Amino acid sequence: MNVAFVVQRYGAEVAGGAEALCRDTARALVRAGESVTVFTTTARDYLAWDPFYPAGVTDDDGVEVRRFAVDPPDPQRSADLVRHLGLDPGDPAREAEWAMAQGPVSRDMLSALSGLGDSHQSRSQHENAYDAVACWTYLYATSQLAMPLVRDRAVLVPLAHEEPMLRFTLTRGVIRMAKVLAFMTPEERQLVVDTAEVHDTPGVVVGAGLDPSPDGDADRARRRWDLPPRFALYLGRVDAAKGVDALIRAHRDYVQAAIRDAGDARARGAGDRSRGDRARGGGPDARTAPPGTLGLVLAGREAPGMDIPPWVATTGFITDDERADLLAAAEVVVLPSPYESLSLVALEAWRARRPTLGYARAQVVAGQIARSGGGLLYTGPGTYARQLARLAANPAERQAMGESGRAFASTWTWDACVDRWGEVLALL
Repeated sequence: MNVAFVVQRYGAEVAGGAEALCRDTARALVRAGESVTVFTTTARDYLAWDPFYPAGVTDDDGVEVRRFAVDPPDPQRSADLVRHLGLDPGDPAREAEWAMAQGPVSRDMLSALSGLGDSHQSRSQHENAYDAVACWTYLYATSQLAMPLVRDRAVLVPLAHEEPMLRFTLTRGVIRMAKVLAFMTPEERQLVVDTAEVHDTPGVVVGAGLDPSPDGDADRARRRWDLPPRFALYLGRVDAAKGVDALIRAHRDYVQAAIRDAGDARARGAGDRSRGDRARGGGPDARTAPPGTLGLVLAGREAPGMDIPPWVATTGFITDDERADLLAAAEVVVLPSPYESLSLVALEAWRARRPTLGYARAQVVAGQIARSGGGLLYTGPGTYARQLARLAANPAERQAMGESGRAFASTWTWDACVDRWGEVLALL
């Protein structure tokens, strides 16, 4: 079959979960013998959508990638409208204004999809050459504007989680245009079906696969960075929207509780010092805490405006090899984001036999952990401290959870994912 994917950004240099899933799935389908063309923008940044890639046609491991220029967005207006609609929902005109302000809007892409014109020479001239057009994530204008143009063969991959935009009238309309829905997890499917009232729309939980991972080297990670002796690891964009601010506060409380519980003079002194740090939004250095206390390492690009206290170790952007090294060195992987449609980080942690500690509010993460047996959940700072202390003190339990998680992660193969995409295409 000839399949088109529509996604807001695409490329090896793009740091984004939805975009990475789209790219990995496209390449897996091509390896399985399908023909896949990606319609995307020239942007790498997801706020200003500034051009990074040249417009035109390129090849990505057999995937035809067609990039189009983006009309200028208005991110400040978009943020203002989201706040307004959160307080006063149900205004379709404002929702449409939000979609256009957020973007990315590419008139050239829409023209190509509608068959009205195409400056790119490629294997196909317009969308009618495609047996299926899959729009990735409901959240951006690429899907919101493309779905009406391709609705007779439209697949929507919502990548949805609980957030105000999911309940917009505009969003329900986009979801209802889909001939078939493709989900990452059973929890996402239930959320979308209930929210958009699409009980009769066919849907498949396609999930994803895990690419082969390099062997991790804990010693190499310690030579590369100044890491705590033992630590909990966060992998991903270092951003308040991902729950990182709340994670830092919860981990600060965990370390302070460990200091308080130790009760020796040195620990009490560190606890006294931490009060001044806390007033400044910081916290104690985990390395001054009692032996066995886990430090915190944040591995990923730091979002603008983040204020990381000095007692938290950071790495900045990491390669796949460095990611594997950090996983080998970590005791636990923490999953603080309240908004997930699939946690690939959890799967990566389990593949490396590392237990996870996930935020219970994220129903998808809670479901993954429950099905895998690969970790524990927390509901707030207090339970975070208790659960992390439990994991830190029980190596046998960590090992058992890691092994259980690894068995679960081993079922997430690209061959299985491709088969499920075959089910999606057969429903059109």
